[in-house]
Amino acid sequence: MINRIFIGFVCCLCCGFVRAQDDSLQVHKEAIRERTNQIQGLRNGFYTLPALRPYLYKHAATPVKISYLNEQKELYNPQLGKGNQGFTIATSSYQNNIFKDYTVWGEAYYANYKAKEVRFNETSDYDLVFPYVTSDSVGGDLSTEKYHFSGGIARTMGSWTLAAEGGYKANLSHRKVDPRPSNNSSDLELAFGASYAVSPKYLLSGNIGFRYYKQRNTLKFVSVLGRPPVVYLNGMGSFNNLLSGFSDTNDAILYELIGPEASLSFVPKKNLGWFAHVGYKQYTGYRVLLASRDHSNDWTDTYMNGRFGYSGENYGFNYGFLGSLDLQTKKGREGLFSNYGHEIGLQKISEVSTYRYYNYHYRLDLFFGQKNWSIKPYASYNPFKEQYLSPFREQMIEKINLGIKGQFMQELKAGLLGLSLNLEKENVLKKAATFGSLKQVSGLGDLLHQQYQYLSAEPFNLTAEGRYDFIVSDQIRPYVSFEAQKSWAANRRFYCLNIGLVF
Repeated sequence: MINRIFIGFVCCLCCGFVRAQDDSLQVHKEAIRERTNQIQGLRNGFYTLPALRPYLYKHAATPVKISYLNEQKELYNPQLGKGNQGFTIATSSYQNNIFKDYTVWGEAYYANYKAKEVRFNETSDYDLVFPYVTSDSVGGDLSTEKYHFSGGIARTMGSWTLAAEGGYKANLSHRKVDPRPSNNSSDLELAFGASYAVSPKYLLSGNIGFRYYKQRNTLKFVSVLGRPPVVYLNGMGSFNNLLSGFSDTNDAILYELIGPEASLSFVPKKNLGWFAHVGYKQYTGYRVLLASRDHSNDWTDTYMNGRFGYSGENYGFNYGFLGSLDLQTKKGREGLFSNYGHEIGLQKISEVSTYRYYNYHYRLDLFFGQKNWSIKPYASYNPFKEQYLSPFREQMIEKINLGIKGQFMQELKAGLLGLSLNLEKENVLKKAATFGSLKQVSGLGDLLHQQYQYLSAEPFNLTAEGRYDFIVSDQIRPYVSFEAQKSWAANRRFYCLNIGLVF
């Protein structure tokens, strides 16, 4: 079915080209290049902060696309599932020529997909609330809908640029068979920034932000027989026996997360020169369970990142490097409760710090090329450690990734063609695991061992991408693109087809 839609759409676009073959769209091709070129993409990452948006692109554009994706994995984290299948509708806009000295931008998307065979996790937005998820051993496919809206505005006044940006995300997840989670979450982000031209060539920018996240998580059973035990995980298979059991109530488990963000950047105005960036985010979160009004878990999630690089151009030849680091540290506390028969439920009498999570990434990218081709070799080092302190459990892995990505772009009479190929090999330098006082034959024991096998795998990844932009008119530029990935060792297969327009 997807193949027929794709062929029909391509035929329609070809017919449109025949009717408009005399149109000239060279300036629009440049707008597409600066959004899809891999060297330009490394530079663009420095200009996505609000006060640097006026320097992100030279040309305005509004792309709209619909995407279909299908992912299948044989080695995976059971709490995230075996893969996703579904579609998205997305649009974004960047306008720097509507009003003098103003730049405006926005983004919106809708995603509808199914996460396959999710187990030991009935909670949405795993990356934000882990390891504090509702767990049962049955699980199943989880249907998810996501909505996202964001936008911002920047004004340049001489050497200064002032900017503001806001975004909102909503996530709705459910399952129509037992166990039946019904989750809804909201995620609000605000950011403000200012940049100053410290010289005719360079900008200094500071940005601050704020994030507020909330989730309501419920789990129901219709069948009277065969209900699995429901536990509320505290990390690495641990849970509080007093707070866990069977789900017989319609009350909700509540999550909340809040925190500030800040960053400082030093960048060139025209994408050539030295780049530097440092950023910091710290979120504090909590979970409230059914049996008590007090927090059952509290945690802090700290992110630090840095970027440093150089981009040059001589006689049409581009070259440079980019070094980056991303450091995430998560520390969690769990409450100790007593049942005194209070009407409000269990009473919290103390708390203990039990969970530690460290995930660090260090990466170096080199790049060189010309207008129609580029090559980017890269290497990364990723030390990872997760601990639960009592009883002591730990998994630790150190990895290096080596890869190279090549891209080719060519202007044709009928449009613009882009192709890329990425080869990457992951290698484990060191690994160790201790899962004390946890039976391997239990469900949670299986969970930990599957997670460890997934994290310590050494796959070889091959990714191919292609995009073709058609010439139809000065205002409308259709395109088709695809992405396909094959991962050996992890046995991952991923396909994505995109059909869109650029206004």
